[in-house]
Amino acid sequence: MNPIHQLLTLLGIALALGGLVPVAQASSSYLPHTQLKATSTARLSAQEFFARGIDKTQQGDYSGAISDFNQVVKLDPKIIEAYCSRGMARLGLEDYRGAITDFQQALRVDPNHADAYNKLGNVRSLLGDFSGALSAFEQALQLDPKLADAYYNRGITYSEQGNLQKALQDYNQAIRIEPDLAEAYGNRGLVRYQLGDQPGAVTDLKQAAQLFHHQGDATAYQQTLSYLQAVQQPAK
Repeated sequence: MNPIHQLLTLLGIALALGGLVPVAQASSSYLPHTQLKATSTARLSAQEFFARGIDKTQQGDYSGAISDFNQVVKLDPKIIEAYCSRGMARLGLEDYRGAITDFQQALRVDPNHADAYNKLGNVRSLLGDFSGALSAFEQALQLDPKLADAYYNRGITYSEQGNLQKALQDYNQAIRIEPDLAEAYGNRGLVRYQLGDQPGAVTDLKQAAQLFHHQGDATAYQQTLSYLQAVQQPAK
């Protein structure tokens, strides 16, 4: 794998799994506000299982998280975020088919859940089903035109297809919506480098590194600096 493609993969998978601390960011919110108001014993138990599942996901205990999310949907099959969060935990275990099943179940509960389409698109892209991924991202953006993650993730898919101009447009849109999205700057910089815009690539990678540093992501910061050094080298 060449260095440029390697960084595209690195930064891309990061948000695909949740936005860096991948899986955690994707499902960091607890139960929707209307559900939190409920006072039944079953709902409180579901809430506790959900919170524990999120904690285990953040700790990398994906199997334990799945067990807790199983309890949530057993107590209340209509809690959409439990399916989405369980799907992200399955993704952490590279159970792609299981993740797809969970995101599809979330959409059966709520066909207008934009982020479920976004997450479904991520998995389809990881499996190489770019057509299915693009269709899912399109659905997500029709439901929520300001969903920066969907633009960003669709940009990754276009990059994987070699459609660099469309990838660039999507990264631009993601950054307009979410100016602190470090991964979008990183991937846009690499697309610019591939398109022959070395100064633009350097500017974007520097911005990505600065944001990663500010956000406390030391690993991504150091990796971005390494690739920044690579793109700054004169062409041989």
